[in-house]
Amino acid sequence: MARGYIVGDDLGRWEFWWEFGKDPFLNLRETLYEGRSADPERDLFRAGMAPRTRQVRPPTAADVREVAGAVAALLSKSRDRDTCSSCAIALAKIGSARAGFSVTEQLLPLLRRGDQELRETAALAMGISGERGEDGLRRLAALISDNADGQQMVGKGHVNERTRAFAAFGAGLLLQRSKRPAVAMRLVRPLLEVIERAPNHDRNLVVATIEALGLFPREWSGPAADALRERIVARLGAYYQRGVGAGRELIQAHVPTAIARIVEPRSRAASRWRDRFEADLRAGLRGAGAAAGAKVNHHIAQSCALALGRLCGPWSDENSQDHEACVLLTEAYEEHRDQQTRAFAALALARIGGAQARSFLLERLPKANKALEQPWIACALGVIAARERMSNPEALDQGGALQDLNDALVRAFQQARNPSTVGAIAISLGLTGSPEAKDLLRRRLVQHRKRDGVAGYVALALGLLRDDRAVPDLRALLAEAARRPFVQLQAVRSLGLLGDPLLNEQLLQELQASENSVVRLSGAAAAIGQIGDRRCLPALLRLAQDRSAVPLSRAFAVVALGSVCDKETRPWSAAYATQINYRAATATLTDGVAGILDLL
Repeated sequence: MARGYIVGDDLGRWEFWWEFGKDPFLNLRETLYEGRSADPERDLFRAGMAPRTRQVRPPTAADVREVAGAVAALLSKSRDRDTCSSCAIALAKIGSARAGFSVTEQLLPLLRRGDQELRETAALAMGISGERGEDGLRRLAALISDNADGQQMVGKGHVNERTRAFAAFGAGLLLQRSKRPAVAMRLVRPLLEVIERAPNHDRNLVVATIEALGLFPREWSGPAADALRERIVARLGAYYQRGVGAGRELIQAHVPTAIARIVEPRSRAASRWRDRFEADLRAGLRGAGAAAGAKVNHHIAQSCALALGRLCGPWSDENSQDHEACVLLTEAYEEHRDQQTRAFAALALARIGGAQARSFLLERLPKANKALEQPWIACALGVIAARERMSNPEALDQGGALQDLNDALVRAFQQARNPSTVGAIAISLGLTGSPEAKDLLRRRLVQHRKRDGVAGYVALALGLLRDDRAVPDLRALLAEAARRPFVQLQAVRSLGLLGDPLLNEQLLQELQASENSVVRLSGAAAAIGQIGDRRCLPALLRLAQDRSAVPLSRAFAVVALGSVCDKETRPWSAAYATQINYRAATATLTDGVAGILDLL
């Protein structure tokens, strides 16, 4: 089921980067559950550092089994697309171990339905479920390969490429979780076969395969893992270097970020590909002559900038090992022909970090174009702040390492007038943990509560700052945002971060309102699911099983049930959403409606 809320149609806005990549920064479920996960990648971007008692109760094992049984029963009886799709994803989020039965067995009948959306949802859900038994691996591999077993599963003479693409995305989710050679090989083999025959496939399948391979665990080492990683990088690299024509370079643009995610930054492979990505990024600079064989497609350049952000170490001074690559990123920000590449170069510098990177971004903040460039510079500084706060919780103390950054953002916020720029700087102040920004943000929220672009992200920033004094204003904003879904969603996230005890009841009322639009229903379902309080389960179950209720309300109730009982603390889609070049999008990745990044 589609996420319903769409930022807009201009993919070049910073808001798209934030909405796709927000989960590591929000960590809403982890915050509410008192840091249940010890994953260092998640801790890296924890937005709230101070401990605080929360009033959220996670579902018990008995709760989860009850929900799983009810959703499975609903799936077996339902025929409408929205309900079946929601049940499939909900069961997959719960997983077989927690459900007490095989989720994959519940999904198989959907593959034979005449509805394409249900077939692809079932294929993806097989990966979301996390099942890595022999039968599950064989089935996913068969769908990807379009072999006799796969064709039998779908009841047709072939598995269409869109279904194969969703199966590939599902395989990537399993690959990310597995560190067993036998399992990884079963998943990697059919994916590499697609890459070898890329010219024979459409872009949806090839991009899905590249992104899936990009989830190979970087931290997994040992002879088997290293050999498999080397094989993956070799195949991806060989495809990247082919001359495929401008139309297919959008597909190749997914390779740099995939390679950067799976190679060790100081390895020989990383050095080789860092040089290649530097050459392709340099080719797009104004006045630069392209080196022999360099690619000049803007999507390629965007991905090369992002890849360098992962492949380079901190830029402390001129003696830093990756000094030249970091200088190139500054040149790309200043001189590249493509505006999005310039923005991604700034974010890459933020990910690299170091004194030189921070100085460059701080110097550019007041000078940047207020509408086009300053939002991206502000976001980059917010990323730096989040990283530094993790390594040094005292970074914002008087005279601390983040004080100059915080002061610069406060000044920029006071001067900003463009709504999008105000929103970007507000989020960045939230990521810095700036205590002096709280009063400033609360005043701006009250003054501009009618301006959606300002009120929404200022509200969320107050949640990131854990500003308890903002709760009354946020409740008032939520109450008057009934027909403003963007503001409603941000206010809900903020109140969730603040642990508002009244939020669940209000959201349940929203979900049961028959006159609500898809956008409002999806916003309520997503918010309930993110909070994950077991006390909402009885009401959600009643709504899901109520045949007199509006069908969409029932479907979104199922979405919320699956999210509350999710085995993971972060959305499954975050594995892809936080690491891709979304500007090189395909329909199965994101089209605003039915791509994997559009599903709840």
